[in-house]
Amino acid sequence: MTTSPPIPAAAAAGPLAATSYQHISARVLGIADKLRELGVDKELEVPTLVIAGDQSSGKSSVVEAIAGVALPRSDGTCTRCPTEVQLRRKPTVGGGGSGWSAKVKLSRSFDVEGRELSDKPPVEFFCDVSDASHITACVTAAQAVLLNPTAVESDPGKAKAYVPDLSGPQPKPSTAFKALGDATRYELGFTANKVVLEILGADVDLTIIDLPGIIHDHPKGRHYVTMVEQMTKQNLAPKHHIIAMALPAGLDPETQAIRLWVREVDPAGDRSIGIITKPDTISERETTAYGKLVKLVSGGNHFGSHATSDLAAALGDHTQLQHGYYVVRNPGQEELEAGITFAAAREAEARYFAENIHWAHATVKSPALAHRLGTKNLRDGLSALLVAAIESQLPLMRRTARECLNRLEEEIARLPPPPSSTDALHELRGMLRSVEVLLDKDVHATGSGEKIFYQRVQQVYRLYGESVIRSTPAFVVGLTLVTSLADGDKAFLSAGSKQQLEPAWRDGEVQLEMYGGVTTEVEAARALAENKDLQQRLEAALFPGKHMTLEEVTALHRRYLGNELPGFSSYDTLVELIRAFKGQWADHAAKCLEDVAALTQEQAAAVVTELFGRYPKALRFIRSAMSQHIDTLTAEAAKEIRALTDIEDRDIFTLNDHYFSSQFTIFLGRLKRAYIKGPSLDYSTINQVQNLLGQLATFGYTFRTCDELLTCQPTPVDDELRMMAACLAYFKVSFKRIQDGVPLHIRSFLLRQLVSHQGLEDAVLRHLSAKTGSGGQRMEAALQGRTSAGLEEAAKELLVEEEGLAQQRVQLKGLERRLREALEVLDGDGDVFQFTIAPQQETQSASV
Repeated sequence: MTTSPPIPAAAAAGPLAATSYQHISARVLGIADKLRELGVDKELEVPTLVIAGDQSSGKSSVVEAIAGVALPRSDGTCTRCPTEVQLRRKPTVGGGGSGWSAKVKLSRSFDVEGRELSDKPPVEFFCDVSDASHITACVTAAQAVLLNPTAVESDPGKAKAYVPDLSGPQPKPSTAFKALGDATRYELGFTANKVVLEILGADVDLTIIDLPGIIHDHPKGRHYVTMVEQMTKQNLAPKHHIIAMALPAGLDPETQAIRLWVREVDPAGDRSIGIITKPDTISERETTAYGKLVKLVSGGNHFGSHATSDLAAALGDHTQLQHGYYVVRNPGQEELEAGITFAAAREAEARYFAENIHWAHATVKSPALAHRLGTKNLRDGLSALLVAAIESQLPLMRRTARECLNRLEEEIARLPPPPSSTDALHELRGMLRSVEVLLDKDVHATGSGEKIFYQRVQQVYRLYGESVIRSTPAFVVGLTLVTSLADGDKAFLSAGSKQQLEPAWRDGEVQLEMYGGVTTEVEAARALAENKDLQQRLEAALFPGKHMTLEEVTALHRRYLGNELPGFSSYDTLVELIRAFKGQWADHAAKCLEDVAALTQEQAAAVVTELFGRYPKALRFIRSAMSQHIDTLTAEAAKEIRALTDIEDRDIFTLNDHYFSSQFTIFLGRLKRAYIKGPSLDYSTINQVQNLLGQLATFGYTFRTCDELLTCQPTPVDDELRMMAACLAYFKVSFKRIQDGVPLHIRSFLLRQLVSHQGLEDAVLRHLSAKTGSGGQRMEAALQGRTSAGLEEAAKELLVEEEGLAQQRVQLKGLERRLREALEVLDGDGDVFQFTIAPQQETQSASV
């Protein structure tokens, strides 16, 4: 990774409030955390967020504020080893509701001299924490374990002997911990081994590694200064590491070592972000200093811009930071000694930015600056940045994870096979057929059980339908927004929502003069672009997210004027107008298929696990075969769906002449009414007009509505209005095709094919044929020949109860489970929260 992806706009604009995004962020960060636990993060180039700065830079306060817990602050341990803080939101479904809990673990990847170990042991569980006020004591004890490796190794209880007693309201240090004495006499001054703090129930999904503060002198010798420098530079150098620099506001950045070191490894600033700390140390009277600081942070909102680079250089910062700067205000020493709470600290921070004249004025002038101020914005921004970086690395991590898993599978395969079961072929075939039967019930919502899978798929179709509806055209004519779909076309809009709509809204029209004193078409377009309340109401009513004004259509018309007689328009103009709203359905369709495929993978894995759980080898094999089978079907469905959307995008065609013509007339009348700005008619007036229309009919002039009559009234923009009406009518026809077409393709090419007879058994055959080596070839030949002996032997090799070499098998299987879970999450098959390891299992696996 040479360049970190930009922060997603939705996340950069505020809290990560969308449930879907929370699920994605937790899942993606879970991938990175799991791979770090396996000790392969360096080989896989797992993006990692590290925070570094001088010992007095306010870095520790930043980490505490992000984590929401107090970390050790004594001189003996607070800066002497890295701390990896893993923050995760509490799952909102299937996760037990709200609550807070934490685990402290020990990661030992370096020897006492700071050299990286070639054979890294698994992360070791240290203790559980249920009270946030106990974190300091637990992390302090964990750091002491890492800083005293000889004493810990000689203790019969090993690291567990140093866990504090958490049974009372105040944690009590263990006897072994107290025996270590003063922290200044610990065996090691610093260590590159780290404490891992996992917090479940945080406000954000984020993993950050807090490095020891940079020191410039040490009472025990310069070699500790060198060790910290090497440790810091080792964490800054990898191109897949994102660097968060803690920079005190009152100091010249050029005097700080962290700036020099970061410039050496990231001269373009592609993966660096600045955190300005202690802004309250600058007096409000120092206008020049505040002016520079405000400009620096404001410029940081424009990622990668030349303006940012030039401004930073003018301020003495020659490192262009593509991801900009944040400013945080944390409690000072007096506030900490007074026992300020985290909630009070955040309130004080918010009050500082609101009351400080410079920040208050700057945020009024540039509202976007507010998203760069405060710990919560920093927390959300770092989370989004890290998630985006990890997602960009997923292909490489996926390939490497498969290679690791293949090597592990080969090692397991070399173990002596345990005794096989009898009549394995009959059982295997019966179980495969049972999988198909259960999945068929899920797909078609048959049987007496719950229809959860079917309902979840229907919800995906519903969301797709909403996105298609919002991708239809809309035009602003005068002070009216005219769209192609009425509430009758919006089947996904709830009945309650429809009843709340104004009559004009139900017909697909919005009178914009009701919003913010709109009096001109320009103001109407501006209201659509800037009025948040209007935007929210339109989105809730499934109105299109994209529109064109009459002025824009007129400009398009002029570009295509040719050798036409008056009253005629170039057909090319209409084609371009329709194409201006095309091209959105392919992405919506692909997202729909992706979501259905993910649900299918999840449901299929659950069914296979339910039926093959007794046979670990068969379970792994069948799940892998099923996953590949679904991937193959998904790819075929994607091909067919892409062909469908390509047809719609490339062509403009309909044989539904009557419906198109009738809709064209309706839309033309509405558009002309909007242009003429005729008065609103009450019920009585409408009756009078209908009577007049009836009288006209006696003379052979038949008009069913006022709008039909308006179609005959000439205007200076008749050509433009007719093109708009044709565009709206065409999309009213074509959207119905695509709305049902994509779900039908998914049902036909993915779901129905998945449960077709013999499909899974054929998928198992294909999976076997992909295996290399004589054993796989032999089983493939046996299955293709359908010979009883060959099939029986193949089934026996799958349906075995593993016995013997218990300890070695447990160790290897523990590691395999972790790797397989990481691979399943990377491949989108499974959820990181479903994979848990009990402390006993982690300890047992530590000897692998």
